[in-house]
Amino acid sequence: MCSSCTNLQKKMVSLGCSAFLILAAITLGVLWPSMSEKVLHDKLVVKPGSSNYENWIRTPIPMFLEIYLFNWTNADQLSNRSVKPNFVEVGPYTFSELHERVNLVWNDNGTVTFQQRRTWHFVPELSKGSLDDVITNLNVITLNTAYLMRNSNWMIKDGVNVVLNTHGSLMWKNKPVRQLLFDGVEDPLLDLLKTLNVTGLNIPFDKFGWFVGRNLSETFDGSFTMRTGADGLQNTGFLTQWNGSPRTGMYSGRCGEVYGTSGELWPANKVTPTNITLFPSDICRSITLQASEEVSLYDVRGTKYVGDERVFDNGTKYPEASCWCNADSSHCPDLKPGLFNASACKYGSPTFVSYPHFYLADESYRSSLDGMHPNRTEHEFYMAIEPTTGIPLDVRAQLQINEHLQNLKGIGFFENVPDLMVPMLWFRQRATLTQELAEQAKLALALPSLGIYVATFFGSVGVFMAAIFLYVSIKKWSTVTEMIPYEELGQ
Repeated sequence: MCSSCTNLQKKMVSLGCSAFLILAAITLGVLWPSMSEKVLHDKLVVKPGSSNYENWIRTPIPMFLEIYLFNWTNADQLSNRSVKPNFVEVGPYTFSELHERVNLVWNDNGTVTFQQRRTWHFVPELSKGSLDDVITNLNVITLNTAYLMRNSNWMIKDGVNVVLNTHGSLMWKNKPVRQLLFDGVEDPLLDLLKTLNVTGLNIPFDKFGWFVGRNLSETFDGSFTMRTGADGLQNTGFLTQWNGSPRTGMYSGRCGEVYGTSGELWPANKVTPTNITLFPSDICRSITLQASEEVSLYDVRGTKYVGDERVFDNGTKYPEASCWCNADSSHCPDLKPGLFNASACKYGSPTFVSYPHFYLADESYRSSLDGMHPNRTEHEFYMAIEPTTGIPLDVRAQLQINEHLQNLKGIGFFENVPDLMVPMLWFRQRATLTQELAEQAKLALALPSLGIYVATFFGSVGVFMAAIFLYVSIKKWSTVTEMIPYEELGQ
């Protein structure tokens, strides 16, 4: 301690140190909860320099888009009603996927408005097949042309028939995968659709492909306004507007509202929520997932949320889902469970969304054709989230795109076809937490307890030092007392 100090000074220093440690422990124990909450808030609020901002502005987790297409192997027998249409799944064709937020505008109400740029690159080593593989399936452009003209007068339909007979075909035969996905299929019918004065029709591309015009686009997904968490971490990531409006303009009631997160940034919750909601702009609507089970990745525990049959019900089993039906109320529900009418989102085309292979959908969608093999392991839509920090642990977002083949009176190509939901493709967007980000998550989770552990350590050392000081003092006092001769006590 100090060799030149007197015994009294040594005692005072020792007693002072123990008192200081005990006081520091009490102060830290009292103040740490609010201090750690402030530190956590600064890390999780979306603002330049924060951890959440860095993880949101450019996705740090490796993401992949896996695309499976359906090849119609007996399309030439469509007119034979005794032969079921047969579809064979091909793929996956795997692309790396990167999300970047651009054109940020920070608003005064604790929100930020932004656009997102998505970039895809083909990854041959993770794919099963080549982009030069060929696919036979419905000619989507011919189908859309006929469908959009289905309610026209007979003169227009006659003109449509002439054009379809000249330029159209019921099937696309042996089209390369690269054209069906990103490169696009050129078709004069697209030019016709763009010149026709069809209400609500605004086709922004010159070629058709499921992902045409999307790679590196900053505008395709629209603009988003999102809460940053400045007004509370429980609000982090929630969207308040899409394309400048709190409503999509496509559905009634709650179904038409913009709510949920973009799927990559989630709010911090002290209590694990029973469900979570994301807003995939690809289908212009929200999807609510239900809590399922506890999972662990790199020793980070979280909750797995899954898409159940409620997601694609339009009032058949769940009355609250009736607002997804766009038909007249007297005709709702207008679909059997398991299918969502996305026409309002896809320029009025007869496009319908389901889980892959019609998983959890009405049996009739599968029984009308061959080749569907739904199972939970492969086709369940789920996200695993660590609720305290809102960090996604594991994501498998997967949906199937279907086109409705149906009898269209007055349109020659479609007057004698079966009523069929034709599977075109399904895709899986997957991302898994890296070990580096898992360590960051564990540090954030340990932060509230860290100060308590330090306070406990300081307090224990202080109490131990005080106990030693008292013990030595009492022992020394007792020893001095015992050394006084008895006879001297009587004098």
